[in-house]
Parts: sequence; C-alpha cells; structure tokens
Amino acid sequence: NGLIVGLGTDGCASNNNLDIFEEMKAAALLQKGFKGNATLLPAKQALEMATINGALALGLETGSIEIGKKADLILIDLKKPHLQPIHNIISQLVYSTKGSDVDTVICNGKILMENRKVLTLNEDEILEKAQNSAERLVSEAREG
Repeated sequence: NGLIVGLGTDGCASNNNLDIFEEMKAAALLQKGFKGNATLLPAKQALEMATINGALALGLETGSIEIGKKADLILIDLKKPHLQPIHNIISQLVYSTKGSDVDTVICNGKILMENRKVLTLNEDEILEKAQNSAERLVSEAREG
C-alpha cells in the first residue's frame, strides 16, 4: 500500500531492550510463525526496515551508504563463535548478531565508540545517572 515500515526501539515502553538486532530478528520470526510461512519477511527486508526504512519514516538522511548522506555507520565484530560460519551476511546480521557485537559507531562521520569504548561521553557516569533517575521515578510513583 506504499507505506514505509521501519523498526526501532523504545526501552521500557515495550520490552526493556534497546537492541535493534533483536528487533529485526523478532519481526522476521514473528511474521513467519504467525502466518506459518517461512518465506515471509526475509532477512533483507527486516534489515531494510531497521536501516533505510527507519530513516525514511523519520525523514533522516541516513539509512544507506550513499554520496550526500550522513556517514552513520556501525562496524560489527564478526569474529565470534555465534557469528560463524558466515554463509549469508544479511541473514547473519538479522538472526545471529546482537548489539554487543557492535565494535565501532560512527555518526555523521564522527567516531563515537571504537573497540567497544565510548569516546565522547563518560559511560559510567551516564549509567549511574540513569539508575538514579529510574529509582527516583519508582519512588515518586509509589508515593504519589
């Protein structure tokens, strides 16, 4: 019908997870299981929903590697037992890869994480603030 369907994550509002790889896998497997048809929502389509379609749905100039688009990229460490052997890289990304396999993150050409180390923020401080905020919200909800 001409609709753009994208995938995304939103944390505790849905499933307490921000792993887009798990969302791709779930989307592909749920369609297959629900309809009883293993050919529905192939890996390539799930990957497109998480990349180019997500960008199109949000009006962003990302989602694919092209001249004129922002250089938003991730590098995956494929040298892990659960990612071997590789027969089809797209299927491997959708069905076997996890967010923890991301080695490097580049946004608009700037390296934000390299070798799994966040370069632009104090990760420990952010995690502590997030935990404190969550605890405060729970406490306030119980009180009021």
